[in-house]
Amino acid sequence: MAKKETAHKARTVTGIEYGKRLVRIATLSVNRSGKISLKGLTQAHAPHGRRGVTEDLLAGRRAALKEALSKHPKDLGDVIVGVPREDVITRLVSLPSGDPEEVREMLFFDVERYLPFPPDEAEISYRIIEQIGANESRVLMVAARRNELYQIIEELDEAGLEPLRLDVDVHGCAYAFTRSEGERDGEPFAVFHLDNQSSLIGLIVDRKLRFSRTAPIATDDLESGSLGISFEKPPMDWTEDQNQWWAGLVRNLKRSITGFAHEPMGTMPKYVVFSGPGSEIPGLKDAIENEISIPVTQRLPINPGKSNEPLLFYSSPIGLALEEIHNTHHFNLVPEEIYHERAAARRKQFLVNSVILLIFNLLLLGGWVGHSVWNKKQLAGIYQSKILAIQPQIKDIDVIDKKLKVINQNIDRQNSAFKVLSDLFERTPDKVKITQLTFKKSDSVVMNLETYTGADMDAYVKILGDSPYFAGTIERGRLETKDLSRMRGEYDIPNYQQVTGTTAILRTNPKLQE
Repeated sequence: MAKKETAHKARTVTGIEYGKRLVRIATLSVNRSGKISLKGLTQAHAPHGRRGVTEDLLAGRRAALKEALSKHPKDLGDVIVGVPREDVITRLVSLPSGDPEEVREMLFFDVERYLPFPPDEAEISYRIIEQIGANESRVLMVAARRNELYQIIEELDEAGLEPLRLDVDVHGCAYAFTRSEGERDGEPFAVFHLDNQSSLIGLIVDRKLRFSRTAPIATDDLESGSLGISFEKPPMDWTEDQNQWWAGLVRNLKRSITGFAHEPMGTMPKYVVFSGPGSEIPGLKDAIENEISIPVTQRLPINPGKSNEPLLFYSSPIGLALEEIHNTHHFNLVPEEIYHERAAARRKQFLVNSVILLIFNLLLLGGWVGHSVWNKKQLAGIYQSKILAIQPQIKDIDVIDKKLKVINQNIDRQNSAFKVLSDLFERTPDKVKITQLTFKKSDSVVMNLETYTGADMDAYVKILGDSPYFAGTIERGRLETKDLSRMRGEYDIPNYQQVTGTTAILRTNPKLQE
């Protein structure tokens, strides 16, 4: 028996840790055999502004994102952004239902009890992380202020980014280690990510993050002259500031782990995964293990390949990208109206381009039914005069039905060439844009297209096959991914598939009659 091959979709995914004073970017790619490889890691610090001044904080974050993108590989693919854990509210709640629709209704019916601000000011996402029988579901809810999310989306848009999802940085950090080599299947563990400005602490049970918090312990404090801690000498030789920093770290870590364990749906971790810049400090891992009496381990979230960057700095963006590649989406804080605005903009763009192509291809196809050269010229002239006559009527119309109604009233639809082309465009969905179309007499139609994904192209081939004017197999053509994530203006999507040479045979082809 032949070995069965499992096909995967080749794609590129980028995770972005979008902190207040630090931006980290990790780009991964997966080939058709499912192999994931690291394509790039970049980080940039925000310039120091006035302490506590919001304008300086936002300007610094924009500058850090711009710097990180300028140093990073240009092909970002699909982008997932992790917002800071400190900017979101999380709640783990138990609801008396096992039906997903009922769970949603129950959660949103009583959501105000979980939020410190009005629900109409919040964007809420959730995930059912466990079902107990048919009558109980454990749900992890995440909420953020909608105005803060709009601010982040605006900053990303200024940088030419359109994220598929807004998640939370700690979710990426946790996910990175639920699939990494050395993960002990089924055992609960904690993640301690000691970073430059603060720390993330989370509890993972059954490969799902249940609890998390931000702790005010940072490695930047160690860079000042009074906090140059060396774990090669005993604690009694440390300065007072050094002892305070160490005491704060231990206190926050112990309280977090103990607090997670005493939650109604919590448990004690079997071990702690240590990551972040703090994991590079010599001797710190062993010192923490001795203090908390729980094994502390370090493991890489992904094979580094040829990268020389410290991977444990990038646990969060790597995890966000891995989560997207594995198609195990946890949360999405992009407001729904943002998707509606994007879809409307795309429909308008595709509509305008399709109508323009429709009109200009009529000029090319006017003689397809066998007119003489003279009649072709006359027919083209007639169409051209009609197009010029109705152009003022249609240029400001955005609704496709209204625009087509005006065209129908002014263009002769009885021409057989028009019928073929009209059928083609009526079948073409919004996700497909025809950039070039050529009729080879009464032989075939050859098209160049743009689609969002390869799956959209596969669906379009099936749609063309249903047309009464085409016969036989539709040749799919050649696909090439075009990255537009850094461009602005005409395109408003991170990337698309450029398709060339899609060919459909017409039923009037003489070869089909033989």
